[in-house]
Amino acid sequence: MNNLNIYQLVAEHKSNTPNKVACVYQHETITYTDLIDRVDLLASGMWQLGVNDKSNVALFCPNNIDFALCLLAIAKIGCAVVPLPLTLKGEALETALDSAQCDFLIAWPTVAKMVNALELIPSERIVTIGKQAVAQLTLEQLCSQSLVDVPIGLSGNPYILTMTSGSTGQPKPIVFTQDTKINRAFKATVEYYNLHNNEVVLVSTPLYHSLAQRSLLMPLMLGATVVILPKFTVQAWVHAIETYQVSFLFAVSSQLKALIERLQDRELQSLRCIVSSSATLDAEDKIKLLKVLKCRFHECYGASEVGVISDFDITEVGVPLKSVGKPLPSVKVKICSVDREEVVCGEIGEIACHSDTEFVGYFNQARQTADSYDTQGYFYTGDLGFLDERGYLYYVGRTKEVIKSGGINVFPSDIELIANQIPWLDECAALGVEDTQFGEVILVAYTKKHDAPEDTQTQLKLHFLAQLTDYQQPRLLLELDHLPKTEMGKIHKPTIKHIYHTQAY
Repeated sequence: MNNLNIYQLVAEHKSNTPNKVACVYQHETITYTDLIDRVDLLASGMWQLGVNDKSNVALFCPNNIDFALCLLAIAKIGCAVVPLPLTLKGEALETALDSAQCDFLIAWPTVAKMVNALELIPSERIVTIGKQAVAQLTLEQLCSQSLVDVPIGLSGNPYILTMTSGSTGQPKPIVFTQDTKINRAFKATVEYYNLHNNEVVLVSTPLYHSLAQRSLLMPLMLGATVVILPKFTVQAWVHAIETYQVSFLFAVSSQLKALIERLQDRELQSLRCIVSSSATLDAEDKIKLLKVLKCRFHECYGASEVGVISDFDITEVGVPLKSVGKPLPSVKVKICSVDREEVVCGEIGEIACHSDTEFVGYFNQARQTADSYDTQGYFYTGDLGFLDERGYLYYVGRTKEVIKSGGINVFPSDIELIANQIPWLDECAALGVEDTQFGEVILVAYTKKHDAPEDTQTQLKLHFLAQLTDYQQPRLLLELDHLPKTEMGKIHKPTIKHIYHTQAY
């Protein structure tokens, strides 16, 4: 890309296709000319506010065009953005801003008021989105100032700091440069899925998450069109595809599961490719989706630090549906023991990979960054899996979620697989709960369908006795109305454990 940064790649389309639609949000449509003109005004206003290529800007913004404007203005300046969820508050909010050393804030009024009240960032460095909060500038006011020249930032500068948690629960901000994001957009997306500038790409997951950021930035760098949903609903998703003739999208597994029934009588002929990401789909749901989708259907697996690791086209004949595909051409994968020794084919171990789409490191955490790699330059994901004889990768679970009961390692996925064979079971999650005698005992939390028998727990126990070995037997069963999930649709096991302890005591 001749070392162009993200802003420059998008700005090229103002010259090449000035009147082409760049972004659609609800009833608002903006062309590439409109987009770049607004980005230039915002970057100019931010520059005059004091933002420079060494700044870290916290961003609390819902899914809308303002999010796109902020990402591109920050790319132009060459500083870093720290996208965070609007629901963050209290100590978690303070810790996040501190760990990323945020010195400017662009935020929804409610968040701006909290940050101002806690004096976490000087009020003169706080910009509100929408209506004014206290005495801070609004994004609109920032864009209404006189236009000044802004030096174009370097593509190798830190660009996005994404929050993740370490083993202690403390944030480990992941640092991505613009070069990393460009590489992931083109090598791991455009080239791999054979995308073109006539694509219409749908964003339906929260934009503070890296998956949605790629779904937003990739089509803009390509010169295509992006459609942004405020939030996912089945009706809005289907309506957007039919109205704007969406051709490509990333979706998380929980969205696709919710869509299975609704897609029965829908053609969605514009769709050329769907890629399922985040939590893996079970084989049964993949089969159901294959029956209703009329397009290529991929599933990918990856880690925030290294991007997409493996992928496969589920519509191809003979692919193992329980796998997460084969490593991308630019990725090398090995499976290792706790001593970081490579294990034999078929044996479960930690997934390690070598990729040219990897992150720069954890922000201000050089030791943790170094510990994540071995001497061969392989990154250790913290995920468990195995490779089969054909080179397909299988995901088993997280290393920290392995249940250590009576000195034996139990994989939650083995129990969940057996539980999901029960037709009246809706969803389930297996996890370890502390126990003085065994170290940990197995808890299975579940939700049931309307046709479940009255003696569900008895039936579950009988099923487990018939299908699982002695050390895999769940000691605790927890029936819930719904399983707690993250905004990306992943079941959140720490919350389940908290619910259990709350009810137990």
